[in-house]
Amino acid sequence: MGISDDIKSGFYAGIGMMLKGKEKLEDAAREFVKDKNISAEEGEKFVKDMVNKASETKEEVTQFIDDRVKQVIDKMGYVKKEEYESMRKELDEIKASLNKNNQE
Repeated sequence: MGISDDIKSGFYAGIGMMLKGKEKLEDAAREFVKDKNISAEEGEKFVKDMVNKASETKEEVTQFIDDRVKQVIDKMGYVKKEEYESMRKELDEIKASLNKNNQE
């Protein structure tokens, strides 16, 4: 018995919402395979496909969130820590130079 594309599509869609750990996802996929009486070979392929798809989905979601957070931070005008530290260092150098010139 083969796995229909409709079943695969439904399972793939569910992965995006689950974003469970790899072990939980594998367990869920194996349980699904067991319930549907799918051959061991096709079942293992299905489980591997599910784990790979979950990993891809997680990476896509993470990238999407990172991009949106960066956009919000940029829009709000916040300065990155590295930029702040660089400006702070430059300001300290200018102050030290001014103090040195005033003492001469």
